[in-house]
Formats: sequence, C-alpha cells, structure tokens
Amino acid sequence: MQSVLFALLWVLLGLGSLASVVVALWVVLSLARAAAVGGGNAFLPWFIAVALTLGLPFALATWKHQHAPKKISLTMAWLPMVWNTLGLLAVSQLVPDIVGEALRGQGSAVAAETLGESHSATRVMSALGHHAADAVDPEPPPTVADRGAPPLPSVDANLDLAKAISVPLEEQGTAIFVDVGLEGYGGRHAKKTYLFDTGASYTTLSTEAAAELGIEIPSDAPVLEFDTAKGRRESRMVYLPALRLGQIRIEGLVVSVCDKCINGRHTGLLGQNVMRRFLARIDFQGGRMLLIPRSGDTRPNRAYDIGPMVQMEVEGDPVMWGDRVHWVIEVHNRSTVPIRDVVPTANFTGGPSLRGAKIDEIGPGEVGRSLVKGKVGSAAQRKTEGHFKLGLSEAYW
Repeated sequence: MQSVLFALLWVLLGLGSLASVVVALWVVLSLARAAAVGGGNAFLPWFIAVALTLGLPFALATWKHQHAPKKISLTMAWLPMVWNTLGLLAVSQLVPDIVGEALRGQGSAVAAETLGESHSATRVMSALGHHAADAVDPEPPPTVADRGAPPLPSVDANLDLAKAISVPLEEQGTAIFVDVGLEGYGGRHAKKTYLFDTGASYTTLSTEAAAELGIEIPSDAPVLEFDTAKGRRESRMVYLPALRLGQIRIEGLVVSVCDKCINGRHTGLLGQNVMRRFLARIDFQGGRMLLIPRSGDTRPNRAYDIGPMVQMEVEGDPVMWGDRVHWVIEVHNRSTVPIRDVVPTANFTGGPSLRGAKIDEIGPGEVGRSLVKGKVGSAAQRKTEGHFKLGLSEAYW
C-alpha cells in the first residue's frame, strides 16, 4: 500500500513539474520575444526559455546526484516545479509591469504565427495571456476616450469667422436654401440650389446631376436605408470628388442618389456630412443663417462619409474566450477611390468600444484586415443577441 501511495505521490509531483515548466516556458518565451532577444533568430528565444525552465533544474539534479540516474529522475519529479514556481513568483514581484506587458503583447504570438490571428487556439492563448497579466499587473480602469466617448470640444473652438457664409432666410421662414458648387470628374462643375436639411444624414445628388458631373452610378453601389417623411427608402451611395460652399471646399463626400429629393425650388438636400464641418447660427429676426467653418483640423477624420462605402465583418466566427475578444476585422472598400489610415471598431452593447489596429491603405475593391482585442464585459452581456456592432473610428480619403 505504501509503495502505491509513494508512486502516486511522485506521479502527482511529476505532473506538477510538467505544468510549471509549461507555464514558465510560456512566460519566459513571452519575455524573450517582447525584448526582441535574438533579433531575427526565431530559435534563440526558445533555446533561452527551455534552458531556464528545464535545463537548469536538470543541470542541478545531475550535479547533485552524479552517476545516480535513479536519484536524478526522482529529483526531476519535484525540482522543476519548485524552481519554476519560485522563479515566477520572483519576477512577478520584482518586475510585474514588464511581465504583464509581455504576456499581453506576446501571449498569443506563437499560435498566431503558425495558425493565424483568427484561429481558436490564438484566441485562447490571447485570453490566457491577458488573464495572467491582469493577475500580475492589473490594467488601469478605462478612460473616457477608451470607452469610445472623447470629450466634446468647446462650441466656439477652431472657428474661422473670416470665411463665414451668410445665407438669407425665406420670408416665411419655412426653408433655408443654399447655393452649392459641385465638382465632378474631368474638370466638370455644376452650381445648384440645395435645401439645408438637418434631418438628412447625407447630402443628395440626382442622377441628372451625377451625369452632368461625370459620376457613374454602378448597379452594385452600396445601398443605405433612410427614414423619410414618406416612409423608409433605399438609396445608392456614390463618391462626390468635392463640394464648395462660399470659400470652403470639402473634398471626398459620399452622397445619396435621390431623384425624389428634387422639387421646383431646389435640386437636392444638404445633409449632415456637410453640416458637421460648420457651426450654424440662425437669426430669425435678422432673416439670416451664418455658417461658420471649423478651421483647426487640417486633416479631418472622414469616417462618417467613408462608413457607408465599406463592408465589415469578423473573419471566422466572432466567438469569445472568457470576457475577451481576439478578432480580425475584414474591411472591404466598395468605393472607387483608396481609403487610408482606417481604424475599425467593435462597439459592444453595455460595454466598451474596442479600436482595431490601423490599416494603412485599402484600394478600391480590396479588403484590409485589422486585429482588435480587449475585455468586453460580463457573460450575460456577451450572450445578448446583437451584442456588438462594427464601425469606423477613423478613416481618410
């Protein structure tokens, strides 16, 4: 009976040593890779990790019990567990920030290199790395910007009063009309009268005006649904090279093709994608509206316009491990021009807005890939149908 218990004890010790070697190997490998040990030599980090976690305990056991193979094997049943456990405790206390950063950044590196970022093994390794890092070096609570809600600027920030546009109001005060210059392809221009419509998400363009400007409306153009006074309607979206209001030229607008947005008094609707570039002040007694352009942003973020021109989806199944995601978001550019510096987001119901890695450029008809990862919330939130929505945080023409 005693021999059975003794054998069982050594089996348990051996399993404990094996587990400690695996964990320590993973941590040391992450540290070595994060420190770029070996440069381009992929073998060196592995050699260092194996030597520290298993090689040194074996060397100690061999030195202590020379010419006694049985004692060496018995020692190796428990020594790696003690050695690696003490080592992990030491580094987690001495340099917790370095260990945490390495595990978060390199926890899934090996699986990602061999299996790809979308593989389930990569997602599991990433989640385990972050959970282990949180135990050693907890992340600070998210800031307002991390939750996808940047602070609002002051109302009068970055306004160019010298280029303000004065628009007369109708005598009845029931509508505001604005003279707009449209720029198409091949040097084509057109001047139109537009209705200033705060309820229109996007500026509109008629098929006649599109033809006048040399803008093609492909049959497979992106389609959006809009709620109008006459019900829900679908409209194809096309790229307008530029629009001019007074001295202000706005490049790269996405416009809705809408022939029903025309009447005898105007030829289209001036929507929110143009209005967001101005501060509007309406003086009903004076009979005028003042459009004051914002001038502080030399490279305005065009995510609002580019959003309808891209199709986004998670590569593979959007599964989670624990309370974390490790997804690759595919961004398909359906416009006729390249888009640059694209930052997709995954916005979770009742949770955070996670930003993906920046995609430098996506050509027309091409697909870009962005890795997004982070903590998303409780299990109850994750099981909710429609718990996330993909969008764009940044994008530029």
